[in-house]
Amino acid sequence: MTHTPSNKVPDRYRDAFVKAVQEWQESDPSVQAQRGGCPLEFVEPSTCRVTVSFFGTAYVVEHPTARVWAQETGKMPSYGLQTLFLHYLLTADGRPLTGEWVSFRELPDGLFYQQAFRQRSLLPLEGKFGHDRPAFEKAATALGGEKLDLAESSFRFYALPRVPLAALLWTGDEEFPPAVQILFDASAGGYLPTEDLAMVGGMLSGSLLRYEEKP
Repeated sequence: MTHTPSNKVPDRYRDAFVKAVQEWQESDPSVQAQRGGCPLEFVEPSTCRVTVSFFGTAYVVEHPTARVWAQETGKMPSYGLQTLFLHYLLTADGRPLTGEWVSFRELPDGLFYQQAFRQRSLLPLEGKFGHDRPAFEKAATALGGEKLDLAESSFRFYALPRVPLAALLWTGDEEFPPAVQILFDASAGGYLPTEDLAMVGGMLSGSLLRYEEKP
């Protein structure tokens, strides 16, 4: 069963989703899975499944049906996430990670989205954690972040197999205001369009903001 345009797909995703489904059905999944660093298995001679890890949760993307579901629960994710996973597999060009961190504005066409990215993803983090480093570190650790040495406090997260992000915090004091950055590996443009990278950064920000320490 293949995906077809449906009223269930929100308007803001419909065109991108339908286009991605068509391109996925026309693609070579073996090549794209390899480029994206994702495991692939054939369940029938003409049907295969690619496993995409997203912030530590495994999702299955089937070819050629373009069906997507969470590996553990079998539930279908939002159409926004389905589109994101398809874009990742379709965009991945297999380039190696550089180990060089760049800001959002340094991504292809990043300047175009920079202001919106700062408003939606960075300023809320500054508001919540700008004077509370312990809370930031607890949230980042609970979400699987790996400690880095890039700022006063910083952590690496793997959004997708070859899309690492870094969240950086400098707490404010009497002289300087707090600052937060979300950085991307310089290779990120070879794995997702910049608009999707904004979505990924926003999801990381949202997860950090929603974290509440259990008593």
